[in-house]
Amino acid sequence: MEFLKFYLFYIPILAVLTVLAIKYLNNKNNEQRLKFLIYLSIIALLLHIIKPIFFPYNGVGVENEPDIFNRPAIFRKITFENVCAVSALLFLPTLLFRNKYVLDYMTIFGFLGGFLALLWPAEVVMGQFDSIKVNYEMGLFSFDTIRFYFVHYLLFLISFLLLYYRIHELDTKRMFYLPISVLLLLTLLFVNEYILFRIGWLDDIAKVTGLTGNNGMDLFLDVNIRNFSFVFGIPDAFKEAGFLIDILVPGFMKDPYTPVIWITIPAFIYAPLIYLGFKAMFDKITFKLDVLEEKELEYTK
Repeated sequence: MEFLKFYLFYIPILAVLTVLAIKYLNNKNNEQRLKFLIYLSIIALLLHIIKPIFFPYNGVGVENEPDIFNRPAIFRKITFENVCAVSALLFLPTLLFRNKYVLDYMTIFGFLGGFLALLWPAEVVMGQFDSIKVNYEMGLFSFDTIRFYFVHYLLFLISFLLLYYRIHELDTKRMFYLPISVLLLLTLLFVNEYILFRIGWLDDIAKVTGLTGNNGMDLFLDVNIRNFSFVFGIPDAFKEAGFLIDILVPGFMKDPYTPVIWITIPAFIYAPLIYLGFKAMFDKITFKLDVLEEKELEYTK
């Protein structure tokens, strides 16, 4: 159980940091808390976009690895390639403009994406890069291990603190907009992947995987390669876990899956339930604001 060392080292550290952040923010007002979260979102953004400078993205020391680290194609790793990448790139403008509907999506899926990545750090423990097996192993103190944990932790922490301090409040009147947000997000991921495909930044992956048929469309539509956020359907490895989703997908939308559209019905059923679950949870654990802060909160929403 080699991967347990990552849990035993990082999770306690992140738990302590969460407690310290709460203790620090308890004595602040919401304007000050928001500024603090903006600073955290800047750090998350920087941790995402500096990836090409470091191993393995920089192509240094990968001579014995699959030929998938070439420039400029490697810059695909700092685009909108998955749910967490979108959160890392967009949390800063989201906090600056504070649209309620966007914040609903960002808080819920920033929380879920960050938290689930910490529970199952696939990029760290699976020995894969862009769904392709690699030979190198990520060490406990490798830069990308540290970066991975902290960028996903920040996505979780920012989302948690926004809801905990009621800087943003969920409202059941908006819960049916969440599935629309999910579909728009997956559409963004689809367009991003299509652009990468058209400009040739996926060609190396096609060669390594052998998925070069149909002018590269075999790779583009493959559910098991770079399908981090299920845009193209449920990957084979998640078929059993995704049973409750897949059972709601009409037959004509799968085998093969219709990108993005396949998840429409599950999104409109499960997303509002997730919304209600988050609202119920944070109604119970929300930090108690005084009257002065309540007025301030109304102004900042």
